[in-house]
Amino acid sequence: MLKSLFYIFLFLILGEGVKHFFDIPIAGNVVGMVLIFFALKFKIIKLEDVKPASDKLIKYLVLFFVPYGVGLMVYADLLRQHWLVLVVASVVSTVFTLYITGFIQQKWDKHE
Repeated sequence: MLKSLFYIFLFLILGEGVKHFFDIPIAGNVVGMVLIFFALKFKIIKLEDVKPASDKLIKYLVLFFVPYGVGLMVYADLLRQHWLVLVVASVVSTVFTLYITGFIQQKWDKHE
């Protein structure tokens, strides 16, 4: 469990370092997630090495969204005012993400 937490936090720190060093407008934790994805994909690290901690974190994932949900309540009037734009943006971005993910997955499946 400690080893898996080490890997997760190592890639978080690497992502923050890449973001800071290259001054890119992407959150460091997202960069770290992409880095750990490629490390797993290219078998630099094994899934068994990160699975124990990731399973525990996913089990309590809902708790990580509570602060954001509470923070949204501060902007209830703004959300009520612009709900249509937010719904359309959410639907379009979700469909776009699903399409791109499916496209990439099909390309990778053909190569394997």
